[in-house]
Parts: sequence; C-alpha cells; structure tokens
Amino acid sequence: MPTNVPIRASRRRVLLGAVGLAAAGTLAACGAGTAGEASGGSSSSGSIKVRDVTGTVGLDRPATRVVALEWNYVEELLTLGVPPVGAGDAGTYNDWVGAGPRLPKSVTDVGTRAQPSLEKIKALNPDLIVVEKSRASANLGQLKDIAPVVEFDAYAPKGRLVHTTNTNFTQLAIAVGRRDRAKQVLAGYDRKVAAAKRRLAGRHTDVALLQGFTVDGQPNIRAYTDNAQAVQVLESIGLRNAWHGKDSDPSGFTSTGVEGLTQVSDATVLTIALPSDDPFDGALAKNATWRNLGFVKHHRRHAIDPGTWVWGGPQSNELLIEQALAALDPK
Repeated sequence: MPTNVPIRASRRRVLLGAVGLAAAGTLAACGAGTAGEASGGSSSSGSIKVRDVTGTVGLDRPATRVVALEWNYVEELLTLGVPPVGAGDAGTYNDWVGAGPRLPKSVTDVGTRAQPSLEKIKALNPDLIVVEKSRASANLGQLKDIAPVVEFDAYAPKGRLVHTTNTNFTQLAIAVGRRDRAKQVLAGYDRKVAAAKRRLAGRHTDVALLQGFTVDGQPNIRAYTDNAQAVQVLESIGLRNAWHGKDSDPSGFTSTGVEGLTQVSDATVLTIALPSDDPFDGALAKNATWRNLGFVKHHRRHAIDPGTWVWGGPQSNELLIEQALAALDPK
C-alpha cells in the first residue's frame, strides 16, 4: 500500500459489518488446529515450496513464527489462525483494518512498514518474513540473512488484483500449513460475490469510492481508479466505477480537490474516513462546491465503516462488499 497513508492515534472501533465477528467465531472454532493438518490440511511437518515474485521459496517445515511487514499479510495470517510474532506498524493495525480477528497486543511492533527495525525482527527469531515487493528492495538482503523471505506483489497485474490477492493468500497459507483453511475462506468469498451480484442484478449503479483525511487542517481526498483492488471488488458485484482520473499512486487512486469531484456528481458515492478525522462531515461541510455536488444534495453519499481497508486480504474485500450492499440495498 502507499507509504503516505496517514497514521492516527490508536482507538477501538465497533465494526458495522459482520465479517469481523464471523471470522473471529470461525477462528475460535478452529482453535489451534489438529495435529494432522495444522488447521489447514497441509502437513505440519516436512519441506514445502511457496511461490512468490522471486520464483520458489523452500521451507523445511510450515512456518510458525512469522513476521509480516505489510498489513494485508497480517490480516491474512490472522484469518489463517497464525498470528504473526511481529508486524510493521502493529500499534495502529486495529484502527485501520476492521475485518477479521484483531491483532493481539502480544504481537511485537517491529517499526514502520516502510522502515522496519532489523534488530527487532532478528530478536524475534522468526522462521519466515513476509514482505511486499514495493517496500522491500532497500533491506531485502538483510532480511534474508535473518530468515527465509517470501516476497509478494499485491499490485500486479493491475487489472486482476483480486485474483492476485487470493493467489498470494493461498501461497501464504501453504507457507504456514493452512491451505485447507484458505480454501474455505476463498470459497466463502466467492459465495459472497455471487450473492451480492444477484442482489444488485439489473441496477447498473455508477459508484465512486473516496477516502478522506486532513493534513495541516486541509482536506485531502483520494478517489479510487480502476487500478485499485477495492474498485475491482465493487465491479465484481456488478457496480461501475464513476471515477476516471489518472493514478497519483501505483496502488490506484487519484489525489483530487473538491472541484475534481464534479465528474462524479451524478454517481452514488461511498466515503471512508476516521470519525476523528473526517473531512466529508467536517471541513468540506462548509464548502459551497461540495454542498452543490449532486451526491451531496440528493443524499447519495454513504459513509462506510472506517475500517474497510482497501488494500486488504479476502476478509477486507468481504467487508467492502457488505458495506456497499448496506449502502445501496439496505434490508
């Protein structure tokens, strides 16, 4: 994900969707897993091979002490029932990523996702480190001196990012001996997509996905493009992206001012913002251009769960679908 996502003070947020609770229940039911399948169907012993952007990474056995340096992989490890022993920006993970089980307080914060502490990682004695390609180049060699490294790329190919996420999730599951658990999660995701498509069939709704925060008191708006995973999730259930701006960031968003939003004035708009830093209901509320936008005047703007993480794993994508349905087809 982009390195310039704002970080705010830790807070506890109540989820609007059912994904987090359902995932926690499933995880509790799985417990620590059975001896034969390590909660996933892969053998809990014996060498395994994991495919990543470098080719194939060999492990002597499924990893149990994992350090994850990007939040999507933290989410996926929690979904698989293998909490990481260390994570980048662990202290603010629960603020921003609302889907799936919560990150335990016992997980060590190994520094920022962009600049993790090699000393803290080494002290954890991990048997696997999971990194995102876009961040890992500066210290990849040093990380490999500590433990085997699996390097994923969440942002390619641009037109198939949900497929990429699900593929990476499966490979991570293999790495930790939880492949069957991954199959269950992805089958549930496919059912969620199919049910949402049926529910929205025939509507042909144009939607824009916006995220807002403030910098030095000024509103900042991100409008997500077709190259964003979150937009591709929405398109998979039959919605159409109304925003056609150029990418300001490789992960698929345009940084725009209020005037730029006139192109989506007639669309339905989903907005994401922390309650403590919400320019849509704050600084923009007095802006004449904002007040005159069609989606504002006609109440087609829907604030969705601020924990809807747009760069997440399968459960974040499920939460986005649930939030879109709650806004567009409340029942």
